[in-house]
Amino acid sequence: MSHWPEQPNDIIIKWIKDHSSSLIVADFGCGDARLAKSVKNKVFSFDLISNDPSVIACDMSKTPLDSASVDVAVFCLSLMGTNFPSYLQEANRVLKPKFDPTTGGAEPGKFVKAICELGFTSISKDFSNKMFILFYFKKKEKQISKDVTWPELKPCMYKRR
Repeated sequence: MSHWPEQPNDIIIKWIKDHSSSLIVADFGCGDARLAKSVKNKVFSFDLISNDPSVIACDMSKTPLDSASVDVAVFCLSLMGTNFPSYLQEANRVLKPKFDPTTGGAEPGKFVKAICELGFTSISKDFSNKMFILFYFKKKEKQISKDVTWPELKPCMYKRR
């Protein structure tokens, strides 16, 4: 990695710094917790094994976080095992919903974007009524469901040098 032109963690750190410091982050497979040490945000750092007291040692498919408790899930070079789908399901469990019920949802553009990210295509919007907006969506043809069968993958093997 020392020979790579850019480190993925640097890109992630920059992205988080460019956004609100109030975002709560879960770093799945954090290694030495560099992300948590580089940003002002609250970061939950997880790894299978840890000697650092700031890192929570656990199976990343079963974190101690509450459901819908984080804003950002980070997997920086940590989706290499055959059980990576269970890590992604755990991230889905702990991530907050995109719509904030305390504010009545999102502004129309963000609402449409969020629905599209859930597997739909925006067909049209009708703003003609003063009291509500009509949105028309259709389901995308190729949608990945949570019941998807993942191909069997072999874990990445590291060689000591």
